[in-house]
Amino acid sequence: MSPKPSPLGLCKPYPGLSRRSLLGAFAGLAAGCALPSAALANRTSLPPPLPLSSDMQAAGFRAAPAAWFELIRQHPDLDPAAHTLSPITLTRERESELAQVQERINRLIRFRPDGSDRWQIAVSEGDCEDFAISKLAALCNDHGWPRSALTLAACRLQNGQGHAVLLVHSDKGVYALDNRRRRVEPWQRLAYRWVAREEPGAPFGLWRKLIA
Repeated sequence: MSPKPSPLGLCKPYPGLSRRSLLGAFAGLAAGCALPSAALANRTSLPPPLPLSSDMQAAGFRAAPAAWFELIRQHPDLDPAAHTLSPITLTRERESELAQVQERINRLIRFRPDGSDRWQIAVSEGDCEDFAISKLAALCNDHGWPRSALTLAACRLQNGQGHAVLLVHSDKGVYALDNRRRRVEPWQRLAYRWVAREEPGAPFGLWRKLIA
């Protein structure tokens, strides 16, 4: 994706945003994502409690990126279709699990653009969506998190570059697990233009447009 900012301002509330424009934003995720931060130190104590966040406003349904359908075909256990969006109660144990997964994946995976529109669970390297997918898989498979509280999300950086994160929907608000940040962050602390996220339980694998 060209780093030139999009004239559409995709995270702003444009009710008339076309399907073609949205798909163009998704396609840019494969072209380049932001570089992650430096390697992280191992955790030696519990993280501080997460600050309060807030909910994210969502609008109508939008087409999911084509690469997402291939991901779900290869990993049907990650398909959110059988669930409905349901925020989780964030206990200190749950917050600790989020911090552990965030730091472990950011530390173990080396950032590398894949040059093609391919979404996958990263083994040793990957781009931004691969980081997000790996965190999703780790929380669901290793820690028993409900799929209904986790959504992959597409956004743009301030320079217009495509990016992807994992969102956690909780009783304290929505948080982002981002390969560009060391810690789990309230979504509103990230100066991104939000495009869309998964919608658990939606028909035909549709995603939701985000308004921020």
